[in-house]
Amino acid sequence: MKKSIILSGLIIGVMLMPSCASQLDITPPNAITNEQIEDLLKNGTDAQRELVMTSMVAPMVGYLNNLDRGNVGSGGAADVLNYSDQGNEWRRSIQGNDVAMGWDRTSYDLAGRDYYWLAVDFTGPQSATNKSYWFSKAYAINQANLVLNTFTQDAAKEGSAMVKDGRARALIVRAFSYMRLMEDYQDAYLRGGKDKLGMSIYTKYDPAQTPAARSTSEETYKFIKDDLNEAVSLLTAANVGYTGGRDKAEDIDLGVANFLLARVSLWTGDWTTCINACNAIIGSKAYSFIAPGNWGGRNTGAWTPTSAIKVLPETNAFAALAVNPECILGFKMGSTNAGAGAIQTALANIFGTYSSLNSPARIDDRLYNKIAENDCRKDAFYAPEIGDYGFAAATSRLPSYCNLKFAQTAGLNNDGVSNDGDNAHTANAEFTRFRLAEVYLMKAEAENAGGNANAAKTTLNALLKARTKDGAATLTCDNYGGPSNFTEFIQLQWRIEMWGENGMEYYNNKRWGIDVNRSGSTVHPATSATLSASKMTLELPQRELEDNPNTTPNGI
Repeated sequence: MKKSIILSGLIIGVMLMPSCASQLDITPPNAITNEQIEDLLKNGTDAQRELVMTSMVAPMVGYLNNLDRGNVGSGGAADVLNYSDQGNEWRRSIQGNDVAMGWDRTSYDLAGRDYYWLAVDFTGPQSATNKSYWFSKAYAINQANLVLNTFTQDAAKEGSAMVKDGRARALIVRAFSYMRLMEDYQDAYLRGGKDKLGMSIYTKYDPAQTPAARSTSEETYKFIKDDLNEAVSLLTAANVGYTGGRDKAEDIDLGVANFLLARVSLWTGDWTTCINACNAIIGSKAYSFIAPGNWGGRNTGAWTPTSAIKVLPETNAFAALAVNPECILGFKMGSTNAGAGAIQTALANIFGTYSSLNSPARIDDRLYNKIAENDCRKDAFYAPEIGDYGFAAATSRLPSYCNLKFAQTAGLNNDGVSNDGDNAHTANAEFTRFRLAEVYLMKAEAENAGGNANAAKTTLNALLKARTKDGAATLTCDNYGGPSNFTEFIQLQWRIEMWGENGMEYYNNKRWGIDVNRSGSTVHPATSATLSASKMTLELPQRELEDNPNTTPNGI
């Protein structure tokens, strides 16, 4: 099967699993038509509609935390950096200024060594990793369009709240996937990308349709925003509001819709829409800030001997959703949508497998030294050298400036509130995809860019207050220290808050026009590795160029 956007979906009957089909009294179960599904959604019993939703729509949330279902992105490759969103984004995190990896070049390649060293081509149409960014999103677009073939605008208009909810979820997945393609495969919108080509837009799943030419960037972003605005309207009409808490972490709700609307609006300079979407999330009061003591791991044992180190996952907001009230979208231990679990933690945890292969994730000292002493986030990094640490399989050295942000010395239990006491299970954690702090950062940046620096300070002060150590004088924009230029100060807070998360530094560098330059760092092994922000755009994969005769290369 070809793997272009138009063809990368899988036909599954008409999306209904046979087991569900048999319960709907439709025979034969593998020959269900769209018309039959549409009739069930309109005229069926509540139980029948629920089964349709379970089979067709419930899996949509998994495409916001893709584990490469069908190996369409990885081509079957074993490297987790290729077959998952979390792995893809970790590769981006180590291609920046703020995350140092390992302590020399002997670090094992599985953790992305050569990408951290910026020593391999990652933008070309035939690069080894390019396709993993493209095809996982192309696949998700097709899966969303399969749902939207049935959950049409007319069906949602006439149908129940369940139908509106179903269409909204698919629209959100499609919008998210196109947004991520634009972030990877075109220049930043406000740095030349506005006048360039966007993506080939498909509004339905049909392998027989003519491959589409690329729309403009403006048309593509309008399409993304239209999907998200419709999703907001549908969720509102369906009374699907904002849902916080671990049990609701995987809900695609108004929080997720407005979060993505804010993000795409920030990228495109639509400051008003960004601010309004952020205000809607904040105003819902469904989410609150992480407690200072839970922002990252904390050693409750001793540092010497290192065998006494004890960092429990259940007290780390980046390992356990139960102590992360900021979570807008997250994935629980044992969830069918979690895939292999918290791959982010497996890659970034200094007490995990990758660190035992000489690849501990560290914070650049140039950033660490800019974190205020009263900032609880500074405690999530350990400046002294830890020394030899006995991992489950071997002993390896943990150097200075290791991060505790994603640290845990044992695995998290499925209950999410305790650990299993096993240092061989340190990849067992939960994962937060979108969270409240990023909403405050987006809002502050949009307010400042829109000419209202005072409003931006008020917004950022709320975040800084929440990041002040217990018992310390409250941090503000005026007493924090750092750059006198307020735009640069906002950028600094982005870097501190989102360190190592979702490849955020890389994507921010791209849209801000900030190059990767590690010279002057005492932590980076690869101090001479550089990357221009203008070189962060990927070319379309060779397979897409071959499968779609109407597409156009980026020409970078």
